[in-house]
Amino acid sequence: MSALAVTHPPFSSAEFHRMADKGAFSGFRVELRRGMILKMSPHHRPHARIKSDIQHTLEGALAAAGLNWEVLREATVSFGGGFEPMPDIVVFDPEVAGNARIVPAVAVRLVVEVADSSLADDMGEKRDEYAAAGLLEYWVTDVNARTVIRHADPGDGAVARQAPPAPLSAELAMLTRPDVVARFPPAPP
Repeated sequence: MSALAVTHPPFSSAEFHRMADKGAFSGFRVELRRGMILKMSPHHRPHARIKSDIQHTLEGALAAAGLNWEVLREATVSFGGGFEPMPDIVVFDPEVAGNARIVPAVAVRLVVEVADSSLADDMGEKRDEYAAAGLLEYWVTDVNARTVIRHADPGDGAVARQAPPAPLSAELAMLTRPDVVARFPPAPP
């Protein structure tokens, strides 16, 4: 007996949102990438702890810079065109976002992905997808190495600038807003 392979054309952003609104993904963490609905891996304690530290640290950095931007964990960002990721951290301007249920790409100022098992994807294909979508600034935090790699200024679908990896314990300024300086707490013993 031969197996029948069934393929589906790429899902649109609108289809993805309709399915989500009807509860199709209840109990699952998913994102839309390249028109495909991808199940996201579970978070382990080190991943969750670093993500929490990043959120609180960025909130303090934004307050110190006098910015009224918001920091959310695991909020879907609507880039459209089959790309609706759910980044670990998204920093956005609520005045630009208005009353949108999903964070619109135009309001996003920074996306942070926290990687343990997903480092190759976050530094490769996902980084390129964010750049192609016009994201201004993207950070990847390597849980295992406790480093942050900052990317900024997408150009022609590729990352135009990448800062060298920095220890998570360093003071890190946004590349696009140097007045926003994150001072992360030291690693737990």
